[in-house]
Amino acid sequence: MDTSVSVPSAPLTGGLSDPPVKSSRNIEIEIPPSSIADDEAFVATLVGIINAAYTETEADIFKPGYVRTSVQDIGTLIRSGQLATASEITTPSGGRVPLGCISIQKLSDSRAELGLFAVAAELRRQGLGRDLLRFAEQWCLDNLGGPGVAIAELHLLFPTHFEHPFKVRLQEWYTRKGYHLTGSRDFLLDYPQLEPLLAGPTEYRILQKKLT
Repeated sequence: MDTSVSVPSAPLTGGLSDPPVKSSRNIEIEIPPSSIADDEAFVATLVGIINAAYTETEADIFKPGYVRTSVQDIGTLIRSGQLATASEITTPSGGRVPLGCISIQKLSDSRAELGLFAVAAELRRQGLGRDLLRFAEQWCLDNLGGPGVAIAELHLLFPTHFEHPFKVRLQEWYTRKGYHLTGSRDFLLDYPQLEPLLAGPTEYRILQKKLT
């Protein structure tokens, strides 16, 4: 069975610490040009980063074999301008090596959903996740009606049959960033096709932040 499935704007993973990035790398966070979707090595590396992060943090939520995303899915997001990437710029002409990403999906004139949040393993807990989140929030401010109007929304996946320590820490991290729980929903109501891949009953919690 092909377990690679597309779940647009599915729950966030991300990093959990706030210190500044301590690296000699030339790292740039951007909405990359659509032509990057044709760079097979870039897209494949980014897909590997995402799938590794989600496999690690959701191993007890999904059954073995679940694959979070695919080359086709990521190429589509890049072409549509819905994926912010963190990349190491390796050449004067702008060669890029992906290090992380976060998706930004505009839902209305005042609200956008953030998702597909992942950072390369060697750069976790160094602040890159924080910087990606800030970039996405600034995008919302610039494109959704300005301070006090723009709302960033995210969905966190939680099993309901046991307490998931990473997810608890992740919700606490977003709470420190100013996000507030506004509700929850049975995951299978929106993604029934994933029922064979789930290890047990699961919900996603909706968090929002009004940006200023």
